[in-house]
Amino acid sequence: MWQEETIGVNGKGFILVLIIALIFLLVPNHAKASGTGSFEVGGYWQPPIYVGGDYNTNAHWANIAAANIDIITGIHLWNGVMNKAANETGIANSYANNVKLQVSDSGITGKQTFTPADITALQTTLTPYKSDSRVKGMNIIDEPSAYEMEGFANTYKQAKAFAPNIDYYVNMLPSVTDQRVQAPYGKLFLSNSGARGSSSSVTSTHSLGQTITIPAGVTYLDGVDMYIDATQWSSTEMLTLKLWDSPSKTFLMSEALALGTGLTEGWDYYHYFQLSKDVTPLTTYYLELVHNGGGNNLIGGVTRSNTDVYAGGAAYENGAAQTYDFFFRLYTTRDNQGTNYENYLDDWIQYSGADYMLYDNYPFLFGSSDNSSYFQNAELVRGRGLANNVLYGGFLQSLDGNSRTVTMDMMRWNVYSLLTYGMKKMNWYTYWRPDPAASFPGTPVSENGTLLPRYTQLQTLNSEMRKLGGTLKDLTSLRVYHTGTTLWTGTKFLPPNFFVKPASLAEPMIIGYFTNASGRKYVMLTNRDYTTSKTLDFNFNPKPGSLTEISKTTGLEVSVPGYNAATGVLNLTLSPGEGRLFALPAGFTPQLNLAAEAVVSATSSLESSSTGWGKILVNDDQRNTVTGSLGWSSNSSIHVNHTESITMDLGASKTFGEVDLFPRNDTGNVGRGFPIDFTIQVAASSSGPWTTVVTKTGYPLPGNSSQWFTFTPVTARYVKLEGTNLRVSAGEYRMQLSEFEVYAAPNFAKGSLVTSTSSVENADWGVAKLVDLTRNSVPGLYGWSSSSNTSTNHTESISFDMQTSRTISRVDLYPRNDSGNVGLGFPIDFTIKTAANAGGPWTTVATRTGYALPPGLEQSFTFTALSARYVKVEGTSLRKITTEPGQPYRMQFAEVGIH
Repeated sequence: MWQEETIGVNGKGFILVLIIALIFLLVPNHAKASGTGSFEVGGYWQPPIYVGGDYNTNAHWANIAAANIDIITGIHLWNGVMNKAANETGIANSYANNVKLQVSDSGITGKQTFTPADITALQTTLTPYKSDSRVKGMNIIDEPSAYEMEGFANTYKQAKAFAPNIDYYVNMLPSVTDQRVQAPYGKLFLSNSGARGSSSSVTSTHSLGQTITIPAGVTYLDGVDMYIDATQWSSTEMLTLKLWDSPSKTFLMSEALALGTGLTEGWDYYHYFQLSKDVTPLTTYYLELVHNGGGNNLIGGVTRSNTDVYAGGAAYENGAAQTYDFFFRLYTTRDNQGTNYENYLDDWIQYSGADYMLYDNYPFLFGSSDNSSYFQNAELVRGRGLANNVLYGGFLQSLDGNSRTVTMDMMRWNVYSLLTYGMKKMNWYTYWRPDPAASFPGTPVSENGTLLPRYTQLQTLNSEMRKLGGTLKDLTSLRVYHTGTTLWTGTKFLPPNFFVKPASLAEPMIIGYFTNASGRKYVMLTNRDYTTSKTLDFNFNPKPGSLTEISKTTGLEVSVPGYNAATGVLNLTLSPGEGRLFALPAGFTPQLNLAAEAVVSATSSLESSSTGWGKILVNDDQRNTVTGSLGWSSNSSIHVNHTESITMDLGASKTFGEVDLFPRNDTGNVGRGFPIDFTIQVAASSSGPWTTVVTKTGYPLPGNSSQWFTFTPVTARYVKLEGTNLRVSAGEYRMQLSEFEVYAAPNFAKGSLVTSTSSVENADWGVAKLVDLTRNSVPGLYGWSSSSNTSTNHTESISFDMQTSRTISRVDLYPRNDSGNVGLGFPIDFTIKTAANAGGPWTTVATRTGYALPPGLEQSFTFTALSARYVKVEGTSLRKITTEPGQPYRMQFAEVGIH
């Protein structure tokens, strides 16, 4: 929390050891991030229990309930031993006021679990709480370090199994650059952590060893850590851990060398030896620890048990088998090769089986500046919460920073920024002011329970969260984007094609996009400025027929006076830091790309959030290969040509007739990974049967543009790209895509040969930018603009050669929609014509005169279906570009679609 806590190394001896084998390879049966029906507003620090007094009165708990708090966490800092009797007043009065108390108990809070004896002690302490229906929660640990993760995960898992009626509090560290979140390189699959109680010494003439048996299902040993007394291991002493085929040491398979750190923090006792070796399941190997000299040629304190506690092997000293075992933990490859912090979060969920993830990172701590890691932390927690399919939430700041008064606007910003990220557990730090008061300025409640001015602010914001929570509890976050001239660290700028955007991208906004289990979509629009109110337009494209808002006072859907269904424009006023939640009509699909929200599976996948590869990055609206979002890459059998596939589950049967594949386009790698021979297949079921709709052989290396494939529209739920002949690069055979998109009907403008009577061709404009699938006008992708005779009104046209005869019935013209230029360049009088041949004759299919200035949304023109190869849009009366010097006459479009 606010003040860092340090937990020392425990050298407690144990007789029996809990062997945790394979448990970490299983998928936990925890609640999902979507459809949980759970949203909680909480606070840290219940009314305290001092040696001289207990503040857990009914009046104080009534104030907690009146503050619209659902849950509050107990502490045990100032009264010595906490037990069931000491907690009685808190239990009784929290229950009487319908507030969940997560009690602290000295026998559970801060305790790790490794052995059967630990489990027995845990269950004994839990028993009186388990049998008391008033007890709703228990505090296990606040901010465990990475090296403690296994022990606290065991406590959580064992407590939840024994007393599933109780909720258990664990709060993770924020994304800080310290050793506490430095998770091991690999994923734990076998632990002998309880082998403690004694120790042995390794010297330059006396080696230590341990036989290990690899469990079923494990084929790779990434590393091993052991518990070695850091006070005896100097920075001049070298140890080597060797992996042998057996104690006879016939074949050395791998080895890892390490120097001591010379430090004595808790994590320095757990050294990771990275062996990186393929292993055979159910096979026994031999680990040998050797001292290579240096220091005093002796390191004591290599931790072991006193008895034989591991059935899969035995300890050795100088090659002789012993009747005890060493402490060791074995690790394999991680599913997600992420940052240390992401691995730390993954470890908690995957080892404990917990159904939520909670963290604390406060925005207003540092004088007049803000915490630069605030949004980066929110991004990482959201990402791992969704990846592990669990609830996630964060702490909110309810006290002043260092020499800085936190205002109501700042608190509102804190609340709505996290809600926009999809967080469902919102906890204030702190509710009660601890002693000494000087360390905690500006709390809602004083050290003796007096209500302070911030109490009413907390009460108001909690009420709003609770009302919105009735809807938010069932929503899954799909996207979070930012706008503004300056982005915070770790955030993503709103993509050009996203369906809702502020009229001015320079305004600092956060846009959250959500879905519920039935597929209904929601957006939260949040003012990222906590000092200034904003009144601005948001453009929806495509246009929802209606828009409703979730009321912050009733929780009900209410009409939105500021929305114009005809134009798709929402005029909105947002207070500083305020967010508002809007519901789109049931059945409305804002994403034209049917794969935008698909569930992605693949025969193999390089999952590395630290470099930007992963299945979820192949449909994240990012068509370019950029840092942090490279796309998807296969990751198996990379040294031989083979078959790989990637499949999009559209969530329900849909009709579609086009697949667009975007190759890698990062510098030096354009087209790399695009298959040579491949098919596109569709199916109603994930198990097939599969129908091939596209077959390509000998496909050339693509350039820096999408590869689009059209076919007779089909109805299916699954779309699979299968590469049977992969492209080799740097000796590796991989299939790679930047983005995978699916469309209901072919857009024949894409891939057309485009010509025009005149054209501005530069970094922002050009005929090619008219058919790049970017419907919005943004720098570098504004679209097409005519360039001739700009001083007088005249005729301009743009033509599309679809390269073969197509049956078409609709042309979509997308106006400019960049800030200040919305609709400019759209012709006043124009026709749309079709032809079978380049020279005509031309058939007019649509005529418009006196066309009003359009909003920044597509203008669709339908006609009776016909067969044609050429389409022409001809403007005979042009609109002045009033924002350019001289107000020239130009015809301009952001995009054209032909269907």
